[in-house]
Amino acid sequence: MILEELVDRITGRWAASFRAWLYLSSLGFLGTFTRSYATMGITHKESILLASAITVINAPVYALLCHTLLRKRFTDQLSLTRVFSSYLIIWLSIGVTEIMITVYVFHQTAYLGPQLFASLFPDVFGFITSSYLLAEFEKNRIDIGRLSYAGKTLINTSEESHKQVVTERSQLISAIQDSIFYQLDALKKQFALIQQSSSRQEIERLATELENYSANTIRTLSHEMAKDVENRNPIDRLSFVGQQRIKNFSNVYTPYISFSLSMAVIIFIGGNHEISLNGFPGFIFQMGTAVAIAPILFIGSQVTQRISPKNLYLGFSAFLLTIFLAGYVTVIAANILAANSVELKHAYSAPVFAGRTLVSVVMASLIVIIVKARRKTLEDLIAMNEKLQVDLDWMDNRSRELRKELASILHGPLQGRIAGVAMALRLIAADSQLTEEEKNRKLEEIETLLASVIEDVQKLFNIEKNQPEASIIMKLINLRRSWEGLAKVSWMIEPSVFAKLPTSRFEMVSEILYETVSNSVRHGGATTISISLRMEGDVLLLTIIDNGIGIKKDFTVSAGLHKLSEFGATYSFTKGLERGAELSISLPLNH
Repeated sequence: MILEELVDRITGRWAASFRAWLYLSSLGFLGTFTRSYATMGITHKESILLASAITVINAPVYALLCHTLLRKRFTDQLSLTRVFSSYLIIWLSIGVTEIMITVYVFHQTAYLGPQLFASLFPDVFGFITSSYLLAEFEKNRIDIGRLSYAGKTLINTSEESHKQVVTERSQLISAIQDSIFYQLDALKKQFALIQQSSSRQEIERLATELENYSANTIRTLSHEMAKDVENRNPIDRLSFVGQQRIKNFSNVYTPYISFSLSMAVIIFIGGNHEISLNGFPGFIFQMGTAVAIAPILFIGSQVTQRISPKNLYLGFSAFLLTIFLAGYVTVIAANILAANSVELKHAYSAPVFAGRTLVSVVMASLIVIIVKARRKTLEDLIAMNEKLQVDLDWMDNRSRELRKELASILHGPLQGRIAGVAMALRLIAADSQLTEEEKNRKLEEIETLLASVIEDVQKLFNIEKNQPEASIIMKLINLRRSWEGLAKVSWMIEPSVFAKLPTSRFEMVSEILYETVSNSVRHGGATTISISLRMEGDVLLLTIIDNGIGIKKDFTVSAGLHKLSEFGATYSFTKGLERGAELSISLPLNH
């Protein structure tokens, strides 16, 4: 997987670029300057001129390769062979240029080892590293921008969804009040006319009007609202695909010392370089200094991994301190090896050798820093995607659940009770033995009943229109949302609950349900939980059924069940179930 990602990065658009050339030419200039001064016996000025000439002469070669072998890097994925061929051509061009200047300008003998092969591994490593780091940096920047955009859009969408539900609920309730209750008031006024002439025909006519009103107006509106629930358009997921510019982008990178990769670069890249310069003694010298700084790099890697994620500034300080100590120990080790046991023909001065070693450590650590940042960004993207899915599904359901609530109020308490009033009228009309006084008394009772129906249903809609959260449905939606991915929570609510459950009890009921669902999931291992709410007088009855492992034999009362008693509720478990558990709770509302 890591190898595939590496190949993908270095064969993409960052296989070559002006930015990469700037980095490489700067490091190459320093490398050529220090190496030529150590191997050719020329002055500092001559070494600087040599490095400058090599950089200027090979800049057109690099540009030519960008426009020939690597020209399709912006549109196509290049082959690994093509990319490495370009790197080798640049390396050969640099080596040949140095050899030609050495022979024809400085009139010295050129050596293939120090002037050609010594730079092979450092140059190729530099090409690969620069391409990989630039590609990873760009991808991380884009993904962080996408992450920020999705998060900001989610907040805006949530606010808009909230406003939309508020507006929609207000409009629905206003429409219901303007139409349904206006007609009910008109029907109620007809009772006064009937009482004046309580003929059988007039009573039956009013009963027919009430039946038609119940069957047509209320039922049709209820069914249209329920049908409209299924036709609601979900939130467009594509609106969350975008990018936002991040100002403090550098804050996502946490400084780390890479022990493993640093040692690998020092041994293999640095070792090959020393073999090219000084043969086997040079490799021994490189290994000696690597062993000397290995404990420092190891300790530094452990410290930065512990501190950097918690405190960026302390982590950066630990990073710099490790680099400083590693450089200091490298100078001491180089001096000791040079003075006692290892003689090198083309030896760097101890500070220069330490500087070249530290460049390897920093480059290797940069790779790890960007890889860790990239992984963190991908993890955040995955987490954001999961959060988006849950939150958007929840937003999609908000309007549907509220419409279901309104539809259930119309279908249950209103339609059913209006039909009952009509039936009572027909019974009066059919009873020929009633006296006029008894008819009027019963008509007054039915009028009072109709008035109570209107009053009760109006109370159901008497919810703050700017607070759709003041609904037991929304509490249940929040409950389902909190257990999304762990358990499927469903519910059934009788219409009487909407009429009799006061808003002051919503938090208590919500807390009770959360505790019971939590016990079902954590202790019972349930994946499906069904909740039902109904009223018996002033007592709210809750039944929670799950598909878990059931009640254990060593069952002890948990803190959550103790809380039920504190709320004044009583509870019991249904015995004899083969699987799952059923908890019944009785909560007096006047407690």
